[in-house]
Amino acid sequence: MCGWSTWSPLFHGTVCRWHDGLAGNSKASVRLYGERWMLCSETSPMNNLLQSEIPTDGFPGNTGDEAVENRLVSSRRKQGSWLKFSVSLVVLAVVGYLVVDQLGGMGGAGEEGDSSLVMIHEVEKSDFEAFVTETGDVESSDNLEIVCELEAAPGSRGTRILEVVAEGTIVKKDDFLVQFDDTAVKQRLIEQETLVATDDAAVIEAESEHEKAVQTLNEYVDGTFPVDKETFEADLLTANSLVKSHTDTLEHLQKMYRKGFVSRLQLETQRENVEIANKSVRVAQIKLEALLKYTRAKSIAAFKADIAKQRAVLTAVERKLDLSRQKLSDLTQQKANCRIVAPKAGQVIYANDYERRENVVIEEGAEIRQRQVVLRLPDPTQMRIAAKINDSKLNRIDVGNTVRIVLDIDPDLPLEGELAEVNPFPFPRRWHGAPIEYGAKIRVKNPPKSLRPGQRAKVHIFVDSKLNVLQAPIQSVVERDGKYYCLVKRDDRTWQLREVEVGPNNDSFVVVEKGLSVGDQVALNPELLWEDSTRDIPEPGKDAPPEAADVARTGP
Repeated sequence: MCGWSTWSPLFHGTVCRWHDGLAGNSKASVRLYGERWMLCSETSPMNNLLQSEIPTDGFPGNTGDEAVENRLVSSRRKQGSWLKFSVSLVVLAVVGYLVVDQLGGMGGAGEEGDSSLVMIHEVEKSDFEAFVTETGDVESSDNLEIVCELEAAPGSRGTRILEVVAEGTIVKKDDFLVQFDDTAVKQRLIEQETLVATDDAAVIEAESEHEKAVQTLNEYVDGTFPVDKETFEADLLTANSLVKSHTDTLEHLQKMYRKGFVSRLQLETQRENVEIANKSVRVAQIKLEALLKYTRAKSIAAFKADIAKQRAVLTAVERKLDLSRQKLSDLTQQKANCRIVAPKAGQVIYANDYERRENVVIEEGAEIRQRQVVLRLPDPTQMRIAAKINDSKLNRIDVGNTVRIVLDIDPDLPLEGELAEVNPFPFPRRWHGAPIEYGAKIRVKNPPKSLRPGQRAKVHIFVDSKLNVLQAPIQSVVERDGKYYCLVKRDDRTWQLREVEVGPNNDSFVVVEKGLSVGDQVALNPELLWEDSTRDIPEPGKDAPPEAADVARTGP
């Protein structure tokens, strides 16, 4: 039993008390075993230290100690010195007894105290299942994502949400989901309509100029050039006719001159007329040749260049008009996208993201960037668990492993699943020293109607199983220098350090291939006795001494 005892014989203010917290219940009083309080004398150096450990409000079962002590002190002062001497002898005897008892108890407490705290497990055979345990979130493998299609206004990070349907709402097709702020879109739409009208007018003007250039070319080829050609040809004929006329006249005047009917001056004048007529013929010929060889080609080339120029101008303004109309169409569609309705029936799930540097929270007033996912409408018939696998466990799992899923909201109803995929690359580490984790998807078989995206779950990925094998708690096995040991309790309440061979393990148990038998009792917390046990482990390459596996401490 656990109690307090008080001795109050006084000698110069000496009071002795002790308390044993291990009496009768060693486990419950593990941290108080062998604890003693002794207050020697008021002049002792230990008095102040030990006095602080005595409860100020009295000990359990010992009320009114101070009043009793005061009465005893008063009585002591009235007694004679013979009584003081006799009392001091009694006190010394009691103190001596307690000191001897304490020293004897210390010897046992060092060995029995730790041993009494050792928890025991009885080894047995059972079916073994090795699994990797991780946590994850429920999601659907077929999520219809509602995306913000609005382009942010200049100087803005995104578009504000004016109204959004409550998360978890069951919606039908064409039901309202989100309303974005359309003020900036409306203003840009008006400006774009004006720009389209301006570009349309530019196209009309460019078409007219192009048509003029084409007609000018046709006019020259079919009108101006033939007229010029006929004119030059007529000039040439006229010049030839004039040459012939002046030549005939000159011949007549020569005859008349020989007969003396005309003067020499008249004859020379006529010769000059013939020369002038010949020059007119040559000019007419040159003009005709220049028209046919150069002027026609030059004029046609110039007209064609003008046509090409006008065609390029027309193409440019047409493309600008097309872009303006496309922009107008986009703005019209963006105005329509400011109000989003459900494309199909489903349950509304907000696309919140708390793993980003800046948390994404879907709510009224939040700014959403273009192409950002706002809502999801998951398919409840294709649910899965998105988990993160630590790299230390990655080599133990394979796609296709059976998975047991335990939901946090309903741990009594585990679900069955299958490891569907494991990402080939780990997630980016957000800080130096962060754990390396790989994404994994676990398909849920026959998901219940109560399963909802966003729920938390614990997944057990089974990697090995054995039927009717010997198992021991994983904390009862200690590894030293590549070997494994257990502390086994003997019938005489002593402990034996025993080497074992182990097989696969899970988070709780390890398969023992050799070294233990059914019914063996192993220590669950062998570290309490390990200081004595480690002295018995042989060094590598040396055989153990005959009694190396015996631990001196006794069990309860």
